[in-house]
Amino acid sequence: MTSAADLSHAVLIRVADFLRTLPPEQLAALADGTAQLTVATAASGPQQPAAPAPARRSRAKAAKPAVVVDTDRIRADLAAIDDRVAAGRYLDDLGLKVAELRALATELGVALPSRATKAVIQKNIVQATVGRRLTSAVLSRPASSS
Repeated sequence: MTSAADLSHAVLIRVADFLRTLPPEQLAALADGTAQLTVATAASGPQQPAAPAPARRSRAKAAKPAVVVDTDRIRADLAAIDDRVAAGRYLDDLGLKVAELRALATELGVALPSRATKAVIQKNIVQATVGRRLTSAVLSRPASSS
């Protein structure tokens, strides 16, 4: 049985993939609330498609072209994630190699040990982006009086 967190993660990945295909004016309309996303079952189909559906990503290990690290997009995606585990899964799903993760960490201003492994790099990126924000939010909440 799949947990709610796993299902949420899978849905967020698909939504993010879809949003990447939208033109800037449609993204702006979604951001300012003049457009909305709707949920339709596969059987009923979309009522009024706003844009073509994104192509499904194949999980097969085929020869991949070089991955271009879009630091701004990744920074924005990490800023939208409110869970350390989900952020780690997001980085895993990007399929970045150690050198690409190291370049991403540098662009994000994340300090790394010189011999950091892939897992350590991902952990440091998650802590520097999502973890610090969550910790700060918890610490800045006013104390409740009993």
